[in-house]
Amino acid sequence: MYRRYATKTAFLALALTGVLASGDAARANEICQAEFQPIIAAHQEVMKQTQAGMPRGRPTTFEQAKANAQRACQLLTTAQTSFRRVQQWVQTNADFCRLPEQIINDVNTGVTNITRNRTQACNGVANLERQRRQAEAGGGNPFAPNAGRRPQLDLRTPGAL
Repeated sequence: MYRRYATKTAFLALALTGVLASGDAARANEICQAEFQPIIAAHQEVMKQTQAGMPRGRPTTFEQAKANAQRACQLLTTAQTSFRRVQQWVQTNADFCRLPEQIINDVNTGVTNITRNRTQACNGVANLERQRRQAEAGGGNPFAPNAGRRPQLDLRTPGAL
C-alpha cells in the first residue's frame, strides 16, 4: 500500500540527481543536490515509518477500530508535513535547479493523495464514534461475527509518491 510512496520517492531522488548531474551550471547542481539530499532522505524515512506503522488487519471492536484510525491519522499527518516540505523545496527551486515538470507534478500529486488519505483517516475517528453510539442505541455491533460489512478506511493511494 505505502510501498508505492517509497518507490516513487526513491525514483524522484534518482531522477533529480540525474537532472542535476547533467546540467550546464555545475555550481547550481552542487547547491541543488546538497540541499535536496537531506530533504529527500528525511522524507523517505518518514514514508518508511508511515508504511511500517499503518494498522493491519480488521478490527474486532470499536476501540480497536478507533485506535487504528487515530494511529493512521497521526502517521498520515506526519507524512503530509513531510510531503509539504518536499513540495515547498521543489516549488522554490524548480527554475534554479531546472527540475523537469514531471517531478513537480509527482510531488504535487503526492501531496494531494496524502492529504486525501489523512482526511479520510482523521474523519474515520469521528465516524467510528458515531457508529459506536448508534450500536449502543440498538443499532447492533458492526464488528460482531457475521455482522456484514465492517467500517473500514481505504488508505490505498494509487500513483502517489
